[in-house]
Amino acid sequence: MITNPLENIWLLLILWGLVYLADFYLTMYSARIFQGRMREHIRFEGSLELTPVFQKDVDAIRMLSPNFFIRWLASFPVLYLVGWLSINFLGLPQYFTLVMGALLLREVAVILRHIRNLGLAQLSKNGGIQGAIEYARWLSLRLSAVELVSFAGFFLILAFLESSWFFLGGALSCLLTGYQHWVYARKRIAMQQRS
Repeated sequence: MITNPLENIWLLLILWGLVYLADFYLTMYSARIFQGRMREHIRFEGSLELTPVFQKDVDAIRMLSPNFFIRWLASFPVLYLVGWLSINFLGLPQYFTLVMGALLLREVAVILRHIRNLGLAQLSKNGGIQGAIEYARWLSLRLSAVELVSFAGFFLILAFLESSWFFLGGALSCLLTGYQHWVYARKRIAMQQRS
């Protein structure tokens, strides 16, 4: 077991960078497919992207998004600083482990969603989907919330079984993001009822 997560910080940062890039490009690939051949079967109210700050880039399928790349590049020194401070200033290497678990495991949940959606698109090529369905924005958000809370429960079980700060971080970030999506869904429903 690694007692000092900074011993492998470059490996963790490279892993983070690759996972975050994979999420971004899988999102863009999914957007291209769902705006293209899948549009006749599955439509989403608003954007396919659930994170408001990236919606315009995803809707435009902007593969070289300055918005994304600025955040991506800024994440490396911020994460290094969090690691350094958690160990050298706070004396709590568990905090850095918790943060990395929060970031990496939430991305795992999102990437698995992308893989499922891309698998659905692939299966639909041979007539696996007939007719059309349109997801209301609140429904997309609610489904995301349920899925993320499910991952949170799974990661929480692993956190207790393994006494792992890493899995606890994943559980907390999935729970928080799931809660945010649930709240956004409630707001959308309330807006529709007022209209």
